[in-house]
Amino acid sequence: MDASVWVGAVFGLVGTGVGGGLSVWSSAMAQRQQAVRAREERQHVRASTAVEAALAELLEVQRDARRAGPLDEARKQLLHERVLHVQVLMQRVPDAALRTRVREDTLLMPLTPPGDTRTSQERRVDIMLLCADAIACLGAYLRAEPLPPPAERLQTLRNLWPFDDIGSAGSAFMYEADS
Repeated sequence: MDASVWVGAVFGLVGTGVGGGLSVWSSAMAQRQQAVRAREERQHVRASTAVEAALAELLEVQRDARRAGPLDEARKQLLHERVLHVQVLMQRVPDAALRTRVREDTLLMPLTPPGDTRTSQERRVDIMLLCADAIACLGAYLRAEPLPPPAERLQTLRNLWPFDDIGSAGSAFMYEADS
């Protein structure tokens, strides 16, 4: 056999090996990218589902706050349970700014800051305002829009508290209903 035949055969085998290796490598990379996309899609679906459930809870809180009369113990307890449920649901949401904003809004709903002089009617209105802000933020997330700017009254409510970091990850504390 001629040397050129051997060289041709070697180059053919090397080419086949390189081509097969590249084919296997590209298949593995495509499969890895598909797995990443599938994981991201699952996370997005879980986050959207959590946001929709949080919206439902907040709409119930807002509906309950519209009812006339003072917050009795049963209504206070229900408010606390709904706030805690929203807090748990928000842990599935990857947007840190949204989590913080909703955490601030919901933590301010059931608690009464020291030296609070608001009437029960004013507190109910503030709960509705806090709900409206959280609902607007969650809706913006679902529409992939930026968070809306907070209303001026929200900053006034936040200023009632003697500490600045309400709603931060460090202030995500468990609380009991006011007695």
